[in-house]
Amino acid sequence: MKDYNVAGMSVAVIRNGKLQSVKGYGQRDVAQGLPMTAETVLPIGSVTKTFTALALGMLVDEGKLDWDRPVISYIPSLKLSSPLLTENVTARDLMCHRTGVPRYDLQCIYGVTDDKEQMVRSLEYLDTNVPFRTRLQYSNQMVSLAGYLLETISGQTWQSFVRERILQPLGMSHTDFEIESLSKYENTSKGYVFAGDTYIEPPYVHLGAFEPAGAIVSTAEDMALYALFQLGDGTWDGKRLISEESLKEMHRPQVIGSPYFWEFPEIQSAEYGLGWFTDIYRGVKMINHGGNTNGFSSQLTLLPGSKDAIVALSNANSSFSVNALGHVFADEALNVAEIPDWSGRFMEVFTNLMNGMMAGMQARAEAKVPDTVTSLPLADYSGTYRHPGFGEMVFTMTDQGLAGTWNGLPAVLIHYNYDAFDLMLPVLGQSVPAQFVIEDEKIKGLEVTVEAAPGIRPALFKR
Repeated sequence: MKDYNVAGMSVAVIRNGKLQSVKGYGQRDVAQGLPMTAETVLPIGSVTKTFTALALGMLVDEGKLDWDRPVISYIPSLKLSSPLLTENVTARDLMCHRTGVPRYDLQCIYGVTDDKEQMVRSLEYLDTNVPFRTRLQYSNQMVSLAGYLLETISGQTWQSFVRERILQPLGMSHTDFEIESLSKYENTSKGYVFAGDTYIEPPYVHLGAFEPAGAIVSTAEDMALYALFQLGDGTWDGKRLISEESLKEMHRPQVIGSPYFWEFPEIQSAEYGLGWFTDIYRGVKMINHGGNTNGFSSQLTLLPGSKDAIVALSNANSSFSVNALGHVFADEALNVAEIPDWSGRFMEVFTNLMNGMMAGMQARAEAKVPDTVTSLPLADYSGTYRHPGFGEMVFTMTDQGLAGTWNGLPAVLIHYNYDAFDLMLPVLGQSVPAQFVIEDEKIKGLEVTVEAAPGIRPALFKR
């Protein structure tokens, strides 16, 4: 926690199929000096995907869902970016991230909607940049589509199904949905971004229709119950919740190729299953998933062979502290004589990522043509711009320049050169390139880099 400037962390440790300890460390609220505890409610982020996979597996057991049957046979109105994808994509493809659709993370924040049918319609505008079923490309939207598929088949909302079929049977009484539900509980944590010498509190992120990919909030105590269930045979308190075969199917590799942007010699192979990372670590099977939401990071690591597990929920933004802790735990569970400096290793990964980002920012700064002006008076660029997949941007002229909103969230245009701008997104603390399209001295629209992956074109928001 000191290495990564983590204010608070809640940790549960399972050894040999039994809960060994569950405890909070540090603070859940720095300003008020409130302690983190085993009962503190925090977002688990993308660990939510494992719940969606589990719920789908239950439908498979009931004969209501086939992992390999095209989704369009369940949702006839489905339309994705190509006929090939639309007609062939299956629940298995969605849950193991092999559709060819890259992340499009900005849509999950700035294009969010509570209307799940609208969310599904927006998926038509998410282009692929690698061929179908050839490579792992993580996608919150595809898992959200799987959640909508669950609702279509079961006739229940994703929330009610997960609550009724998973949370209640396991006794996860302090687990809830939607990050904003943290306000319902007294013992909740603030989220933090450490900025040099102080902690900044970013706003809670609203995920809306993307909830099956990352909206669950829970406690280390509750997540310990969930970890114990995942280490078992599909039964709980003598009642079968899912077949052992279906549970194991989620833990099997489904797409070959490392999901990580790091390599360590201890990881002999790294693939992705159905809602789970599936590794061979020091010769044994390791099942895990992490989660990142604005101001929070989490990690759930399972060693099914020895029935060991660790849950780490933190209030640190995009922090590798939980990854480092997961590897330290695994090495201790495997009785490794000399445990590497995992904190230092992941710090190096983080540093390399930051250096890459800084290099990109520097390159853009160096490419800027100085002393240019826009084609038209700046006030003329005010207006409303719409895209069928990414929503609406509205800009007005202010004393500070062009400022406004993207689907209600703040957005600011900072002049770069000519008719190019940097679109500042305060919620995320980042900017993306934007370019006005002008024909015959009339503004036709604004092209925005909504996804930086190679091969993805900017999205044109038409005026």
